[in-house]
Amino acid sequence: MKFGQNFSKTSIEWIVDRTIALESNKGKMCQETFLLIDVGTTALILGSKGPSIQSHRNVRNITVFARGPGLKAIIFYHVCDIELCNRANSTRMLIDSIPSVAPTVRGRQPCPICLHFKGVCNSKSNLAICPRGTRCYMSDLTLHGGGLSAIFSISGCLVYPQKFLMKNQSSIGTITLLETRLMPKRKSSSQVLVPSILLTWMFGLLALCLQRSILC
Repeated sequence: MKFGQNFSKTSIEWIVDRTIALESNKGKMCQETFLLIDVGTTALILGSKGPSIQSHRNVRNITVFARGPGLKAIIFYHVCDIELCNRANSTRMLIDSIPSVAPTVRGRQPCPICLHFKGVCNSKSNLAICPRGTRCYMSDLTLHGGGLSAIFSISGCLVYPQKFLMKNQSSIGTITLLETRLMPKRKSSSQVLVPSILLTWMFGLLALCLQRSILC
């Protein structure tokens, strides 16, 4: 796991010198998974290499969940059954798979921009004006499996009309995902209704005073 900046533009190397032996008759395979999340001000790379308990055919897949502008999320997943076949050594394949987008146009809506590990993103996080065509997004993302167990708080600008950063995906290979979308706090009904009722009462009283030609 690595935090930093510009991971959607600059590749990160991952050299592994530790291996384990698997019993071939158990139906296990080798796997590797890379997850990249970039909120703009901060980026995250998560990586997992090791055995896969799933006995399926060889798979090599890259899925772009969010391409920007604003939030970016992309996963590389590879399962194979040849010795030391999970040998990807950098995140270059993720960067090369991010589709290009048109130049962003500044919108009007301010949103908190935040990425925390075991932390909390809130409305007091760094605010930024979202690009046109995006809206505020906030969630907790829980990952478990493949040697990983982590929860992240994420907020940023997600392209409209997409509602979920990971598009409701529940698993990627050996890793399970749980995306809990959070809604920004709104004023209670009492806070909204009381001023309105008071204003209506004042206008009614003023009209009554004018009709009776009295001073109020």
